[in-house]
Amino acid sequence: MARLAVLRGGHSMERDVSFVTGRRVQHALERLGHEVHPLDIEDSTTEALMELSPEAVFICLHGPGGEDGTVQALLETLNLPYTGSGPLSSIRCMDKDYAKRALRAAGINTPPFRTFLRRAMNEMGAAAALDTAGESLGYPLVVKPAREGSGFGLNRVEGSGELFDAVYEAFGYDAKILLEKWAEGSEVSVPIIEPAGENAKALGLVEIRPREGAYNFEAKYTPGATDFAIPAEVSDEEARNLEETALTAYRALGCSGFARVDTILEDGLPQILDVKTIPGFTETSTLPLAAEAAGMSFEELVETILEAALHTEAAAKL
Repeated sequence: MARLAVLRGGHSMERDVSFVTGRRVQHALERLGHEVHPLDIEDSTTEALMELSPEAVFICLHGPGGEDGTVQALLETLNLPYTGSGPLSSIRCMDKDYAKRALRAAGINTPPFRTFLRRAMNEMGAAAALDTAGESLGYPLVVKPAREGSGFGLNRVEGSGELFDAVYEAFGYDAKILLEKWAEGSEVSVPIIEPAGENAKALGLVEIRPREGAYNFEAKYTPGATDFAIPAEVSDEEARNLEETALTAYRALGCSGFARVDTILEDGLPQILDVKTIPGFTETSTLPLAAEAAGMSFEELVETILEAALHTEAAAKL
């Protein structure tokens, strides 16, 4: 059995969710017989990791600091194996602007978008271009922070009269925001796992059906607020397209270990909305739900992710 560190908490808006994820992973690893040391992110974290010298680090940090390459780069400096994707792919996926540009360059469908930065607003008067962006994309559209998850600061905008307020709110979460064309269709999550020595594969298709409104923070983490169809109720051809598109996106962004690809099935064609390199492991998270539906226990899921980390050199990750 291995001596392991589980990093959870952190300083992002998703701190509380990270604790839930971290506790579930910690308990699963303990049931598997590992020696587990949970660590929150604070000034002494690096010294604690150096003193502990774990055989691997299981990263359960969501949002900035955890999914943006920060902790991954630190762990590589310390020469510690860790779960999930490397710094470059983490940076790409965390920043939806970068991710969408990389996806489009690879020929992968993602809804049209426009990017605005607070600096351009303050120094170049970019607010004057908001209406032009809205008209070119068409309404309804979505305004969202580029580097936040769990639906923070995300709003659907029905017309130009609502645009400025939505932009103002999104800038409260991030200095970079996106205006994105609204994609209409079934929302399908595609959890992906890459066991040690094997190719990445989709664990299944999870169709997301919020009972009220959008799939926001409350709908994601409140038991009973969202229904899930596993497998997603789509045709065989649509299922193949969803899995192939998700895996292509996973590879194009340089992901490793595991990830979750969020899509909209619009007119039978998958549109990639987001790729999460450290998806949640809560009781309502789609990755463990898909694993369970595929006959994989939570402990088996966690052990598979850990084994991939133990058998992958950090230098080999993007």
